Amino acid sequence: MAISTKNLTLPRDAIQEKGMVILPLKEYEKMRTKMVKLEEERRTSMEEAKVLAIIAEGEREYKGGKLKAIKSLAQLD
Repeated sequence: MAISTKNLTLPRDAIQEKGMVILPLKEYEKMRTKMVKLEEERRTSMEEAKVLAIIAEGEREYKGGKLKAIKSLAQLD
């Protein structure tokens, strides 16, 4: 079922410079949900990369003999 209207006014700059997309609301909501999930995955991936970098740095320091062995936290300077 189509909706008939006489006129639809769109800003010229939106059409010429930025482009224009017209989607059904359900399709837009699906796309938005996917984008939110992708952003969360990207953020998680970045956090994992930071943690792995910290671990790798610790491993390098351990292999380089830069770490001090202690038996108690009281031994920390």
